[in-house]
Amino acid sequence: MKTLTLSLLAVFGLATAIPAMAFGRSTDMGEGIIPDQTRSSIREIVRTAARHFLNFRKQTPLSEEQKAAISKILAEHREEIRAQINQGRAARHAMEAAVKENGSTKSAAEKIGDAARDRALLMARIGVQVRPLLMTEQQEQLEAARTEIEGLVDGALASALR
Repeated sequence: MKTLTLSLLAVFGLATAIPAMAFGRSTDMGEGIIPDQTRSSIREIVRTAARHFLNFRKQTPLSEEQKAAISKILAEHREEIRAQINQGRAARHAMEAAVKENGSTKSAAEKIGDAARDRALLMARIGVQVRPLLMTEQQEQLEAARTEIEGLVDGALASALR
């Protein structure tokens, strides 16, 4: 169970970490550049995603069979997940170095884009394997969480463009 939880947290972390960390530490992310309302929206998105993850575990716990099947799937993808984490870390470091050196941020940004694309594809492959293991109620909860988070992201992006 501990391995399953840590693996799911790692995958969840991948979904949020690369774009946010590309812009600096979370406490000063966009300070003085991004409007405070948008910065608050970003924090709300992360909090909402974490809340949904924790509520899902509490309200609709996985059966032992589901846990075993999901653990097996995550074990099969463990090396890909590890490689994705390393790719994201390298991309963030490349961007940080390029900004500090006033160098070409284009290639560093492309690395971040590549990492985000690869992360999304990996998460989709894992999701395709995991979704059929979930009961209809569990799938509906995940869809409701995704819809709420997507709405928050859209709202944050809209407020950033004002």
